Amino acid sequence: MVGEFDRSTRRSTPPVCQSRALVPTCDWPYGIRVSAPRGEDGQLLPLFPLSTLLTPGMPLSLHVFEPRYRRLVADLLSDDNPQAPVFGVVALRAGWEVGDVQNLHRVGTAARVTDVLPLADGRCNLAAIGERRFEIREVDTDSQPYLQARVRWLTESDGELSDALLRRAQLAVRRHRQALALLRVDYREAEFVDPDDPIEAAAGEVDTGISTTDVASRLAYAVAQQSWVPLADRQQLLAAPDTASRLRTACSVLRRETELLVQLHAVPVSAAAFRN
Repeated sequence: MVGEFDRSTRRSTPPVCQSRALVPTCDWPYGIRVSAPRGEDGQLLPLFPLSTLLTPGMPLSLHVFEPRYRRLVADLLSDDNPQAPVFGVVALRAGWEVGDVQNLHRVGTAARVTDVLPLADGRCNLAAIGERRFEIREVDTDSQPYLQARVRWLTESDGELSDALLRRAQLAVRRHRQALALLRVDYREAEFVDPDDPIEAAAGEVDTGISTTDVASRLAYAVAQQSWVPLADRQQLLAAPDTASRLRTACSVLRRETELLVQLHAVPVSAAAFRN
């Protein structure tokens, strides 16, 4: 259950989630059937564009310093709704700044605020957790200093999911790990898997009794979280219409990245590593 947000302490009570490096430890399934932000299709959602993306169940930490986003946080915290404040995270198609609204991807994820630490000069550190996916219907550039959008909430359906498809994805994960091992790279250091995380079950190494649907969803979203995966691929994973489609795309991405490891003998890094 999502706890109420205490605006006097700027924290959720009880905490929505205790975040981990890759996937949070929560009392709700990761990637499917998570609590939906309140509101119907067409509601106006504040937007926080980033050079990366957020997936359902993924923890998010932000240092908020720009005046427009300081205003966004202030508006969220002044809301009379006792539920934890929610804003939308969308990835930029290119660059680090919004520029034209056409630079925004149309599918994003709602982020529910779990903690806010005010700093000097109006800055703050903010923690949130990814919840439900949405599609932008219309962008409002005039009402506030920050962007807002009318959104349509997206469902998390299984699609044509099968045990065979999940096994192919698990095999793709193991082969990718083997390719990393040949280069003497520890996949745990690469943040692909936490030994205590349910993604271990998705790799087929631990039997935790988690359903095929849940394991498939976790695995597909975990690939979308990897910073070394090109943003276009990560966005395609996020925007996939159902779990089966997302898992098939994850298989293709893993096979391609494994082949690059084998052929080039080089480990990819994220674009953020080159940012000044």
